[in-house]
Parts: sequence; C-alpha cells; structure tokens
Amino acid sequence: MRNKFKKSIHAKFALTFIGILCFACIASFGLMHISQIDFVKAIISSNSTNYTNEQVYMIHQRSILIIVTLTICVIIGSILMFTATKAISKPIKYISNITKEVSKGNFDIYIDYESEDEIGTLAKNFNLMINELKNMEYLRKDFISNVSHEFKTPIASIQGFVEMLKNKDLPEEKRDAYIDIIIEETERLSKLSSNMLRISRLDNQSIPNKITEFSLDEQIRKIIVLLEDKWAPKNIELNINLDKVKFKGDEDLIQQIWINLIENAIKFTEYGGEISIQLKSFNDEVVVKITDTGIGIPEDNKKRIFEKFYQGEAAHSKVGNGLGLAIVKRIVEISKGQIDIESHVGVGTTFVIKLPIQTSHLNI
Repeated sequence: MRNKFKKSIHAKFALTFIGILCFACIASFGLMHISQIDFVKAIISSNSTNYTNEQVYMIHQRSILIIVTLTICVIIGSILMFTATKAISKPIKYISNITKEVSKGNFDIYIDYESEDEIGTLAKNFNLMINELKNMEYLRKDFISNVSHEFKTPIASIQGFVEMLKNKDLPEEKRDAYIDIIIEETERLSKLSSNMLRISRLDNQSIPNKITEFSLDEQIRKIIVLLEDKWAPKNIELNINLDKVKFKGDEDLIQQIWINLIENAIKFTEYGGEISIQLKSFNDEVVVKITDTGIGIPEDNKKRIFEKFYQGEAAHSKVGNGLGLAIVKRIVEISKGQIDIESHVGVGTTFVIKLPIQTSHLNI
C-alpha cells in the first residue's frame, strides 16, 4: 500500500519569497508615507492658508493609494502564507496518519514522494525506517517460529517415550533404550536453552568484560582433548599445526568459538575423514583455519550459514539447533575479528577466523 503526495512548494523558497514580499510592502509603504509627508510639508511651506480643491484631492488620493497598496500586500502575503502552509502541512499530515498505521503493526504501507525538498527527504527516510521495521518483524516472527519448532520436536519425543514407559509389559531392553532417548532429548533441550540465552546476551552485549592474557594454542589443544569422545569413535584423523600465541581477550568467549567450529567439523565429517586445525601468528593478528573433509556447503547456503536457526538440507539429518555458527560469528564480531568460509560440496569446508592479537578491550 502506497500513499502519494504531490510535489510541495519548497519550504525555504516559499518562506524566502514571503519575506521579500513583506519587506517590499514595508518599503513601499514607507516611501509612499515619506512622499505624502513631503507633499504636505510643501503645501504648508507655501504659506497658503487656503488649500485648493485640487490639493486636498491629491492628499486624499495619496492616502487612498497607501491604504490600497498596503491592503493588497497583506492579502497577497496572506494567500501565499496560507498556500505555503497548506502545501507543507498536507504531506506532514499524510506522514502522521501513516505513522499511526505503522504503530498498529502495518509495515506494508509506504509513501510515494515526488519532491526533492525537506518533506521529500523526510518521506524517503520514513520509508527506510518502515523497511527496517518490516525486516525486524520478519526476523522476530521467524525466530519465534524456529524456537517453537526446535522445542516442540524434543518435547514431543520425550512425551511419546514417557507414555510408552508406562507400559508395564515393556521389555527391559526397550525400556533402557527409551530412557536413553529421553536423556538425549533432555540434553538437547538444555543445550538449546543455553545457546538461546548465550546468543541473546551476545546480541544485547550484556556478557561481562573479562579480559585476560592466555595461551591460545593451549586453549585449542584442550578443546581437541575435550571433544575426543566425539571424533575418536569416527576414526577421524586430526592434523594439528599450532603456533605458540599469547592472546588478550575474553577466554570463555574465545573458547566457545573453537568448541562450536570443531564440533561442527566433527559432525559433518564422515567415518575415517580428516580435520585440520591450523593457528598462525602475524604481527597484528592471529589466523585460525579449521578444515574438514565433510559434505561441504552449497553455494546458495553460504550466505545464510551464520543466520540463527538456519540449517541447510544436509544439516537436517544431523543433530543440532542452528545456533552454533550464529554464536561464533557474533563472538568474532565482538572480538573485532573476521570469519570467512570456503566450501565445496563433496570436498569439505574451511572456516578462517582472524582475530586482532593486540586486543586491549572487547566491545561487550
């Protein structure tokens, strides 16, 4: 839905013209008044006590001319002022009415503007604001939909298996299997809740500022050991090449980057595959590359891979909630760093993380 208003009088031009007109009226009135006074003085200086009808008539005519001129100027000025005010206020009233619609949640309304004056600029900026609000509303609804879906699936699974456990004749093997599934789904819910809380804090920049100096290479090695129970059963070969690096930053946040990325690489790497982890130190930054020989990411998915809850078609067959990479990207941004992705379907994926090595503070 688009509302139109026609080209309005330029505010500056209209007000300037009215000012010039008022000045011209005042100047004309002043000159005519001075002329009238000079004329009367000339008559008085003639030492004549008897004014002729012609002299009286001329004085009368000059007075009428002054009054008529002043009246015309006032009328013209009033008309111009009314026209300018109406031309300026009309689009503002349109915008005011549209603002009320937007406040009700209608983000499908826009203003077609034709002028290049102040009102046109206001309308253009207003349309930009509506677009931003519309995008935010879309993201909000999409977020709610994704959250509902992510919670609904494990809850439904838990409910189903709990009901089956009520069967007293259920074999012990099946009972144990169902309990394991319930535990797994509960852990999934717990992780989802933790990730949602973490991404919310990151978005609001409310995570405490805990800047410390720590060994970045040792941190990555600890994460590799921590995740051994995930990569070892898949017989994944790890190629590790880490420079010794002392790094200043939020140790807990930076650690979350490696946990999420290495877990992601393990998840999408098939049995017997390879994962390469490389840390290189340069003068002003450190570069970490995490490469896997997994399924790869299609070109169309690369643009959305860091969106919240986004999962490509191949990812739907894997356990996850689509928040891991969104968390990684946000932490990298807070750390004033950069993250890039290189991937080819059927070949593998490489995440490249660049972090400033002399970080005096984080933007959190």
